[in-house]
Amino acid sequence: MWQRWKNRAHNGLVSTLTIFVTAAISSGCGGSRPVSGASVGPSSAILRKDQSLLYVSDPKAGDVYMIALPSGRLVGKLAGFSHPNGDCVDQHENVFVDDSEAGQVRGYAHGARSAFRVLNDASWYPNACSVDPTTGNLAVCNVRTTQAEGSIAVYLNAKGAAQYYKYSGAANFWYCAYDSDGNLFANAISYDEGSGSNIFLELPKGHAKLRPLSLRPAVTDEASSPLFWDGKHLAIASTSSGAIYQYKISGNTGTRVAVVRLDDSNAALGPFWITSNGNAQTLYAPIAGDRIESVGVYRYPAGGKRLQNLYDAPLPFAAAVSMPK
Repeated sequence: MWQRWKNRAHNGLVSTLTIFVTAAISSGCGGSRPVSGASVGPSSAILRKDQSLLYVSDPKAGDVYMIALPSGRLVGKLAGFSHPNGDCVDQHENVFVDDSEAGQVRGYAHGARSAFRVLNDASWYPNACSVDPTTGNLAVCNVRTTQAEGSIAVYLNAKGAAQYYKYSGAANFWYCAYDSDGNLFANAISYDEGSGSNIFLELPKGHAKLRPLSLRPAVTDEASSPLFWDGKHLAIASTSSGAIYQYKISGNTGTRVAVVRLDDSNAALGPFWITSNGNAQTLYAPIAGDRIESVGVYRYPAGGKRLQNLYDAPLPFAAAVSMPK
């Protein structure tokens, strides 16, 4: 069964990310399983232990690019994916990559070229992920396959079988982000074949159910919005303009406190990443601008002009940074 996943229009620029899904992935219980077809080198192949790496997933190429920071030099890639989408990093600098069509989440040690763990998420299409900094739990946002609803899969300590969370009316869960205290925020959409609305949800730490998150003002983008916790605020990327909105969260309400403008960007394409070095923060965002897609590097929260433009991934979808301590 062929399925179109996303179709975005931004100020005359049409950026279409199409997933061609073959037969529906068979249902199965979650859990770790041996790695198959993921390796492109020995698991101990570390590029440089002290080197920060930007991981950029490219679903069209089926690869994840490893880019050295701050040089921006391509130093390797992870191959063997069916359709890599979101990626995220835990407190040990391990990198997790969602392989949508394979129904897997693969874990890689910093700089390693083969996975040390593969988690089974075969009943859904995993799209994005986030790691709880307080527990090491891995949350994966899932798009529905044959089910009526999508889900969030949470793997305790990023291992074993997942616990699944759903929300009535949420057809697909696109993006999620843990805050510093272990509260999980998610963006879902309620639609069928392209029409619907954004839903923002929260799974408070220690709670068993998702609850609505009210944003003031609301995010009215037609497409789903990537999320990231920047240390103080929930950062939400606009998919219809080159901007990131900062929301202060209190209870189940988010109040917009600032807008970060990204010059020469028409839209955010997928999950972005923000790093901190003392008082300085840097934003790495897959963006569309001037009919060219790249990973833009910006000062955060200043925004403005790009510090760098990274073009190694032909169709960048998600960016995450692993910074060895």
